[in-house]
Formats: sequence, C-alpha cells, structure tokens
Amino acid sequence: MTVDVRNPANGEVCTTFSSTSSKGVEDAVSAAASAFVEWRRTPPAQRSAALLLIARDLADQAGAFAEVESQEAGKPLTAVLCDELPAMVDQLQFFAGAARRLDVPSAGEYVVDHSSSVRREAIGVCAQITPWNYPLMMAVWKLAPAIAAGNCVVIKPSELTPSSTRMLVELAARHLPEGVVNIVLGGADVGRALVSDSRVDLIALTGSTRAGREVASIAATRTARVHLELGGNAPVVVFDDADVDRVVDVAGRAAYYNAGQDCTAPSRFIVAASRHDEFVERLTKMASSLRVGQTDDPSTELGPVASESQRSRVLGLVTGRSAGASVATGGRAIDGPGYFIEPTVIVGVDQSEELVQGEIFGPVITVQRFDDELAALAMANGVEQGLASSVWTADHARALRAARDLNFGAVWINTHGPSPAELPHGGFGSSGYGKDLSAYGLEDYTRIKHVTSWLGR
Repeated sequence: MTVDVRNPANGEVCTTFSSTSSKGVEDAVSAAASAFVEWRRTPPAQRSAALLLIARDLADQAGAFAEVESQEAGKPLTAVLCDELPAMVDQLQFFAGAARRLDVPSAGEYVVDHSSSVRREAIGVCAQITPWNYPLMMAVWKLAPAIAAGNCVVIKPSELTPSSTRMLVELAARHLPEGVVNIVLGGADVGRALVSDSRVDLIALTGSTRAGREVASIAATRTARVHLELGGNAPVVVFDDADVDRVVDVAGRAAYYNAGQDCTAPSRFIVAASRHDEFVERLTKMASSLRVGQTDDPSTELGPVASESQRSRVLGLVTGRSAGASVATGGRAIDGPGYFIEPTVIVGVDQSEELVQGEIFGPVITVQRFDDELAALAMANGVEQGLASSVWTADHARALRAARDLNFGAVWINTHGPSPAELPHGGFGSSGYGKDLSAYGLEDYTRIKHVTSWLGR
C-alpha cells in the first residue's frame, strides 16, 4: 500500500512510501535476530566506534536531514539545524562513550568456596516505535543506546514523518553489520505486527498513553520487556517571588517550541494569585508577538501542527473549554494553507477540565491561580501524567520542597527544558516507565545475569 506524506506547512504531498507487508516485518525481525548472534559478542570499543562514525556522518549531512525533518514534521528549518541536530550528534557521541563504561557490581566471594560475578548483557531484538513530533531525535534516542549495549533493532517511525528515520537507518547501516538496524514503514497495523512477533525481546515506544497501554498489553501475553515514554502535561509553578519576565521568556517561549508538540512542553502555568494578572499580561504580550510563518523562513518562531486532524483536536479542546475559562489571546486556526493555530493563552480554567487534565500537544497555554504552596503543588500533581515540571521561586528551601514533592520524572528550578545526554528522561504514572538518555537509558537496554562458580577445595 502506498502512503502519502503531507507537508503540514502547506498541506501538500511531499513524499510517498510503500507500507511494509506482514512478510516484510517478519523478514526485518529475522534479520535482527540473525545479526544478534554475532553483534552481541562484539567488544564495546567496536560498537562505540560505529556510533562515532554515525555521529560524524549525521553532522556532515545535517543540512539534508534538517530539510527533510522540517518538511515532514512542520518544524522551522533553523530550529532543526541549529537546536536539534547538534543535540542528536552529541547524544550519539555520549552513547559511544557510555558503551565502554557499563557499571556492574564487583566480583567477589559471597559464599564460602564460591566466586561470583555479575554480567550485564544485551537483551536481543528490540522493536522501537517513534512518534511524529521529533521523528529524527526520537530515532537517535532509541537506536543509540540499543546499539551501544549490543542489541539489534527494528524501528518503525510514524507514518506521518518516516523519511528522516529512513535516512538515519541507511546512514547507520553503512557502519554496522547487516541486520543490526532495520526499518519497517506504515501505520498502526505494521506496529502491531512488529510488537506481536514472538522473537522481539524488548518493545520501546514513544507515543501516546493509549498506544503505550496497547503495547504493554500485547507484550504481557509473552512477558516481553517494555520501555514506554508516553505523554506529558508539564506544570509550571510560579511563586510570588519569581522573576516573571524570565518565566515568560524561558518557559513561555518553550511552550510554543515545535508548536507545543513536545511531551515536556510547559503547557500548564500555575501562578500565585498576587502575580496572576501581571503574569497573564506579559505572557499574552509575548505570545501575540510570536512570528508564525513558513518553515523555511529564518524568522519563523511558530510553525504548524503536524496534521489537519491534530489541528482539529487542539481547537476542539479550546472551543470545548468550561464557561468560566476565557481566551486571552489566540484560539483560532490561521487562514491559508497549512495546519497553523494562533499562539493561544487561556485563563480561568478549572482543574477538572480536559484542557488541564489532558495533553494538549499544540500551541496552547493554560493559566491557573493559587493561594498557597500546598494548593499549588496539589494542582501541579493533580493529573495522570508525570513526565516533567518546573518551579520558579527565589526561595531555595521552597524550591527544594517542591522538587521533593512534585510527582514528575524531571523537575527544573527557575528554568524549563534542559535535557543533556547525561541526564535521564522519563516519567511516572501515565507518562510510562523506563529512561531515555543517560547511563540509565543505556542500562534499560541490558539484562543482568549472575554467575557463581565453585572454587573447589
């Protein structure tokens, strides 16, 4: 079956691809399983060298990758080239180094006349499913630790944004033995065929909570390992002593990066009552000043959302707001080609409504007010997701109390968003389990084996 891929900036078909058949999925898993027999035994230095070569080639070909990513994902070209691709190169380099330093407990004699050691081994065949909001970066986040640990991979990108991942797999294959990295293309049916294959040892998915639950259910039928990075709904708790201008400039602008289609997007601003009106005024001024435009325009700050259906869903959340909520700015589709939405700020939302409880995944910010610290943290924690959060205050003790009590996998203090390769990314609750990036992300692609030998007399 041939599938059209549309450019969300103009709605036009930019490329087509053929969906992988069920036989094609089986062949990809077979190739990975066959390659694993030898790849698992390769020294860490060899895996590290391959990743460094992949990083080098990605850096050399950054322009071509950025063009494809911008065209299919609707990202401003400058943002992909200057922000995202350098981070991906760094992440590949990080895992190249981490491959050579996997920590295990010390060997020793824990039983009389016996010597014991602990092995950390590759898991096997990893099925990886990536989303449309960061197609290339999520492919790097998945492929790099799996390869570093000695696994073999079959990756399926979103059918909305397949091309940059296909390019990355082709690039990687030039530096890896045949079958170590494989790709299948298509929609949910291809994904189900992949994760249902009994030879798949680990399933890693970045996507919606609904998709994560379906994958976990399939995996449970054969007790396969699962690694899930699902939706987020990040709160931004702004206390009365916060630097409001910095909150707006850092967290406010971060909320509109990638048109708000980011699982760590600071979409819920929870603001001290004494600063609420001032904050809304400054946030609204910033949002209304953002330059919305075509992705190839260097001055564009806000591009389109990924698809027509995504725009309809986001606007449906805006129009379905409660009677007490009002739009301070934006809230409408932008006339013309493409799937653009005005940068939007909504105030007066109730904690129970979908705009607060669900992941908006669009250029929409909600603002709530609070009267005391306990109320603020209760509002922040009062959702199912637990991926990322930030707290803004000049009070050091209060910041540390919030970091302790916020139920999120990441807590930023007086900033929002830094995620270097050395630090783990992953959440709690409906945001899934397992970590991307960092040494923890590498360990998630390994299994632990204890070996004990009798020493004799």
